[in-house]
Amino acid sequence: MAGPHIKLPDIRVTADWKVESELLSLWRIPLEGAISSQMTGLISEIAMQITPDYELEVHHCVAQIRDLRVNFHGSMAAEIIHWFRQSITRTIRKTLEDEYCEIMKQEWLPWVEAQLSQFPTNLTISYSPEILLIQSLQSIAMNQQNIDIRMRSDLMWSGEFVESAPVENQTLINIESLDRSTRMIDMYIDEHTVQSVLAAAHFANHLKTSLESPFLRTNCDVLCLGTVLPELVELIPNRTLKVDASTLSPPVISLQTGKTLVFLNATLSVYSDPPVEDIKGEIVKVNVETEFTLSMEMRNKKVKGYINMVNAQANLVESSIGLLSQKTIDFFVNMSIPFLEDAVDLFIGKGLFVGDPFQFPSTNEHLSIELGCVRWQADISMPSIQQHTPRIN
Repeated sequence: MAGPHIKLPDIRVTADWKVESELLSLWRIPLEGAISSQMTGLISEIAMQITPDYELEVHHCVAQIRDLRVNFHGSMAAEIIHWFRQSITRTIRKTLEDEYCEIMKQEWLPWVEAQLSQFPTNLTISYSPEILLIQSLQSIAMNQQNIDIRMRSDLMWSGEFVESAPVENQTLINIESLDRSTRMIDMYIDEHTVQSVLAAAHFANHLKTSLESPFLRTNCDVLCLGTVLPELVELIPNRTLKVDASTLSPPVISLQTGKTLVFLNATLSVYSDPPVEDIKGEIVKVNVETEFTLSMEMRNKKVKGYINMVNAQANLVESSIGLLSQKTIDFFVNMSIPFLEDAVDLFIGKGLFVGDPFQFPSTNEHLSIELGCVRWQADISMPSIQQHTPRIN
C-alpha cells in the first residue's frame, strides 16, 4: 500500500549548543555557543503493508533533505567545530531523516490505522433527509497501487433500515485509465452498488415527492388550470390540485464519463384539496416512461444534480371524475412530463448537503462520474504531530 509523498518548504532553525568535555573544560575554553541551520526540501516516501496478523505497519520509509546548511557561532570552540562542519552536517542530516521516519511510525501510523479501522462504517449521503450508507466488509484484495475493499451497502433513511440485495463479485473498475488523483483519498463506487442503493430506496418507497403550484387551481382571476380547462371548473370547482410523483420500478442507470443515463418509470397521482365527494384517493393517474441524463457537481460540501430530458412518453391510467374530453386528457398527459422533470429536479436539484461523510474531517472534495463508477476525491485534515526533539550523538 503506497503511502504519501510529502514535500516540506524551507525550514530555518536556531538553537544553542554545548560541548561536554572534562579535558577541554580544564583549559577554560568556552564550550557553548549557537547554531543556525537552514533546511531546504524535505522529501519523503512512505509505504505501508498489512501483516499476517492484520496489523498495519510501515515497511518502507525514505526521507531526504535536499540541502542542509549549518553554521556555528559564539566561541573559540565554535571556530574549531566549524572545521568539521561537513561531517557534522552529514550526521545531523541522517539523524533528522531517521527521526522523521520514526515520528511517522510512532505518531502518524497509529492515526492512519485508527481511521482505517472505522472506515467506512457510515457514509453520510444527506442530512435532509438523513440518509446514511451503511457499509459492511465482505473481502479485501491488495495490489501494488490499491486496496480493493469490497463492501455490502445498506441504507438508513430517516431512521429506517433499508436492506439492499446481496452483492456478487463484480469485475474490478478499470481505474488505471483514469487520471492519477492528487488528493489523499480516492474512492470509487461502482455502478452495481449505486444501482443496488437505488433499488433499495425504491422498494422502501423513498423515491417519491409532492408538487404544489398556484397554477393547479380550478378557479382563479387570471391564469390557472381552470382557465385552461373550463370543464374542470364544472367537475371539481374551487379546488387546488396536488401531484404526487413516485417510481413504479427501480431506476436503471448507466454511468458514463461525465454523466449518468437514467431510465425512470414513474406514476403521477393527482389529488384534490378539498377532496371530491364519493372519491377516495387520486382523481387522475398518469404513468410516465422517461430517459434523461444526469450530471452532478460538488461545491462547498453540497452535491447538486442537473437533468436533461432525452425521451419521455406518458399515458392516462385512471380518471375518477367522470368522462373527460380528449383535450383535457391530452393536457394531463402532456403536463405530466414537465411535472415529472420538476419532481426529479426537486429531489436532486436543490442539492444534498454532505458535511464530513466519514468520521474524520475532509477538505477539497471533488465528485465526478466516470465510466462504470462514481469517483469521490478529498483531502483529510491531518492531526498535529506532537513536538519531538531528536538527540544527536
